[in-house]
Amino acid sequence: MYALQPGHNAVWTSHFPAVSWTFDTPNAGDARAAVKSNTTIRDLVGFPIGVAVVGGAVYAPNDNGYLYKLDARSGKLQWSFNAYNQLMSTPVVEHAGGKDLVYVGAGNSVFAYSHAKRFGEQGAGVIRGTDVSAIDAVDAATGKIVWSYPTRGEDMPTAVFAHGMLIFGNGDGHVYALDAATGKLKWKTEIRSFVSMSSASYDPSLNVVMMGGTHPSNIYALDAATGKRLWTLHPAHIFSSSGGDGTWAVAGKLLVGQIETRTAGQTRSSGSEELGIDIASGKVAWSTVLGTGKTPPRNKDAVPAVDAGIIYTGSPVTHSEYAIDANTGKIVWQTRLGPGMKAAPTIVGDKVIQPTGSGKIFTLDRSHGAITHVYDAKQGGYGPQNGVAIGGTLFIGTNTGYLQAIPLKQLGATG
Repeated sequence: MYALQPGHNAVWTSHFPAVSWTFDTPNAGDARAAVKSNTTIRDLVGFPIGVAVVGGAVYAPNDNGYLYKLDARSGKLQWSFNAYNQLMSTPVVEHAGGKDLVYVGAGNSVFAYSHAKRFGEQGAGVIRGTDVSAIDAVDAATGKIVWSYPTRGEDMPTAVFAHGMLIFGNGDGHVYALDAATGKLKWKTEIRSFVSMSSASYDPSLNVVMMGGTHPSNIYALDAATGKRLWTLHPAHIFSSSGGDGTWAVAGKLLVGQIETRTAGQTRSSGSEELGIDIASGKVAWSTVLGTGKTPPRNKDAVPAVDAGIIYTGSPVTHSEYAIDANTGKIVWQTRLGPGMKAAPTIVGDKVIQPTGSGKIFTLDRSHGAITHVYDAKQGGYGPQNGVAIGGTLFIGTNTGYLQAIPLKQLGATG
């Protein structure tokens, strides 16, 4: 799942040392030299989502269609795997079928014309994604394909691994469960909404998987064992693709996440709202308005990270960072950062580390939100990709094709 655990705070205490290296995606330099648009560069060679760090290796998906395995200490490339479409899902690394497998979803954000025009048809199903869309299982040792499960719509969201199954929503309006060892379909449930970047969240205590979708913009909960739809929530005033853009986190008995809203009188501005949803019933336990601002062009919502009962999140609408009480929705503190942000922050010790679209990584004091450090390697900005902290190092990729291993001390934090 996104950030490798239900609360999305990708931090693991270990004896892994502080290392510093940068991996430049093959041929990314040519793209950066030839293409002037940062958005186009990102879609060609960017690292769009967080990496997985397992067994001394970094598994990094790229928008060029390649999954890279690197040595975590040196950054040396060990193998690459071509999925033949953009890779926007965090690699899931698990043992299944007698070997360690790496699971990634391939797919792009393009709409075929035949489906794009359906946005004007009430109740019409829309499929997002063209070309090769599939879930691939790759041998972690060799980088060779073990199995592939094709789908009609894109497979950009990250899957949940639970009870030997991969569970994910995708661009063709369904939620799937696949046998992790063989790739065979276990169950498939129609939700009609297409799921873009709303990676599946999982509550192991209730065995419930949850995600958001667009057209219609709803939040869904399903029984992970059977695929039965348990509840559907349509948040008030939800706007544009917000439902399918945001990834939700589990905070105790609540599902927490962010939506973009628009009400009467707003034309070029939007609201940003954080919600706490009771996982058992699907009822809204609390809603907190974070503020208003200019409507973001895409990826409308920031991903929350939960630690010790507090939600830490930015907002691409207000360009501020927030600490929110997970039980009540009360804002504990907020700090204006300036640039926008979409990724979940990483909470390390007494610090909150937030990457932003400008390329600056802000470190804030978790107790009161004061900015304590700003890091900028000038290697491109960050979108939905979260940092992964292992021991003394943060691993994160940029929108321009650099994968960075940054000592936490350079970010003003300690592991």
